[in-house]
Amino acid sequence: MLPWNLRSRRRRAAADKGMEAGTKAHPAKMRCPRRDWSALPLDILLLIFTNLGAVDVLMSAGLVCHSWLVAAKVPQLWRSVDMAKDNVEKMDEDVLSAMAKVAVDRSKGQLEVFLGKFFVTDGLLMYIGRRSASLKSLSLLSCHDVTNKGFTYLINKSPLLENLSLELCPRVGGRDVYEATGKACSQLKRFSLHRELFKFNFNYPKRCQETRGIEEMHELRSLSLVGSTINNDGLEAILDSCPHLETLFLRDCKGVVSDSALRAKCARIKAVTFLKLVTEDNGGCLRRVLRRY
Repeated sequence: MLPWNLRSRRRRAAADKGMEAGTKAHPAKMRCPRRDWSALPLDILLLIFTNLGAVDVLMSAGLVCHSWLVAAKVPQLWRSVDMAKDNVEKMDEDVLSAMAKVAVDRSKGQLEVFLGKFFVTDGLLMYIGRRSASLKSLSLLSCHDVTNKGFTYLINKSPLLENLSLELCPRVGGRDVYEATGKACSQLKRFSLHRELFKFNFNYPKRCQETRGIEEMHELRSLSLVGSTINNDGLEAILDSCPHLETLFLRDCKGVVSDSALRAKCARIKAVTFLKLVTEDNGGCLRRVLRRY
């Protein structure tokens, strides 16, 4: 019997010989044909670009070759512009604003959905308002440079608006603004307002009687309020003014008390959620948790 190391060497040699023989016998199988990515069909490119997002298309994918650039200019691609999901906080705000304007221009008036984060200004909202009469959904996140002036301008230019989300936008708000929103956007069905859960020292406008403005949004199906100054009277007035409301979500609205009268008012609504942050002592360790009330 051959020693173990000698048997191993012979097996390796036989295997190498077989691979060489196979390579000579089937040379075509070892070659991979080059793909022409510029020849991808337009519908496939549009699907890819839609999944990439606006920032990636404008900064990279749309610049790969001429055919990809042509695809990146198709108005259909820019009906929805989401510039909130990308890591935009690390990018220059002027560059982001310029890219947003390019996206709006490429939509050729077909823009229906816009989501912006951090970099959005009054000037950008006015730019959108002058070119996008078909806007149906607007979401602004942590846009500290947006004021009532730019927001109201866009709202008055968006009669088809159905979805509105304002999260941590401290310069937007007040009874007059939301009344104007309800009147200008008669088809508004979903409204989400997320206020700061702490006090600013900046000179931000007071939020006086905001709930009175929300009463003008008569077609609402969904209402979400976080950190609002709303109280029971204001909430009941909204419920009376919005007969189609199906979903109500409140979190950390300290002025609301879930008493029997309010629960009776909410009985017709399909989904009602009241939450608040409370501090619990867990064996000497304090923690903040959400509780229903």
